[in-house]
Amino acid sequence: MKKQKNHFQDYKDMMKPPKVGDIATGKVVGKTKDGIFVDIKNYKTGIIEKKDLDQTNRTITKIKKGDELSAKVVDLENKDGYMVLSLKKADEYLNWRNLEELRKRDEEFVLGVIGANKGGLIFNYSGIQGFLPASQLSREHYPKIENPTPERIFEELKKLVGGELKVKILKTDAMEKKLIFREA
Repeated sequence: MKKQKNHFQDYKDMMKPPKVGDIATGKVVGKTKDGIFVDIKNYKTGIIEKKDLDQTNRTITKIKKGDELSAKVVDLENKDGYMVLSLKKADEYLNWRNLEELRKRDEEFVLGVIGANKGGLIFNYSGIQGFLPASQLSREHYPKIENPTPERIFEELKKLVGGELKVKILKTDAMEKKLIFREA
């Protein structure tokens, strides 16, 4: 006997209010100099404050009434009765999720080297800082030094800053904010 789909359960799931930490989606219904108001489907109006927008690559002027946005729920209700939403935290969450997918697929991609220290190289992926230990460099880029010291290795690694390397992700840990690469 074929089991029938429970449409009432689907409706109940749609009507569940979002919780703190959820990604909520809604349409922009208004703007002020202080922020953007978003109608969260089937629930209430949320606000994305200007200071949160300023920490993203978006501005109030680029976002239009009717645009659909996804934002992370920070607080269910502020003093004015609005749900507090964050585009910055939603972007960060989605970027970590994307990084985990890249790791699972063992996908290689090119990133610019933005810094170096005695232990390796520093990269930036969509606002998330990552590290490539010197031990994970290819033979081509690993510092070839007689009598290596941390200082001499650091001097060699600094020569890679400003260039690009093909990398793969070794480890992602969004909770610890750790992103570890290896050279592909």
